[in-house]
Amino acid sequence: MMMTEDATPAPGDTDFTYLTEVEQHYLNELGEAVADHEVRLERLEEKEKEPTVPRDWIARHQSVQAWNELADWVDWLNANYSMPHARRVRECWPAHPGLVHVLAGLRSAWRASVLSDEQSKEQGNAMAAFHDYHLFPFFQRLEDTKLFKCSNGHKADDEHAATDRDLFPAGLEVASEDEQDPDAPEIEPLPVDESSGAIEYDDAWWKDEAE
Repeated sequence: MMMTEDATPAPGDTDFTYLTEVEQHYLNELGEAVADHEVRLERLEEKEKEPTVPRDWIARHQSVQAWNELADWVDWLNANYSMPHARRVRECWPAHPGLVHVLAGLRSAWRASVLSDEQSKEQGNAMAAFHDYHLFPFFQRLEDTKLFKCSNGHKADDEHAATDRDLFPAGLEVASEDEQDPDAPEIEPLPVDESSGAIEYDDAWWKDEAE
């Protein structure tokens, strides 16, 4: 007996000629979604194979807000710990890249310690370790090594001669252009904006404690 156009296909029948237009539409959308996910997965896998290019704090933070957040924390540090003059972080620290990196790392250690103690079910000791292993050694080095030499007005960092690359060992291989890893992406200079940005991250509560 011949099946008519409105007949329902038997169970297990794989003939898609009986799909309605709506069913066919959703089937097509599903196929496109699967294909799109496959492309995204391939891109993620390729990205994982690419070596990560490390960038320092200054290279990663090119916004006024990020620098304002670090400046607020440094001001909080000076105000709360009331260190002697030789150990106080001077106001011209943003002009010294090396000190910027040190202060950014110190704040990261402080933040991790605060959150660790706050989330600890028992009395945590992360802040005690922060003071013993990070903060007070930093103050000591600040005074002893003259890391920050602007005790009497701002002084620019000394210029240092670049490495003499002519002294590299002879016979070193030279990578082709395809094999060379590019340097860190070029970063636009900080915009000229002296306005004070608002603190938006979670640990802004420390400002309230300082008041």
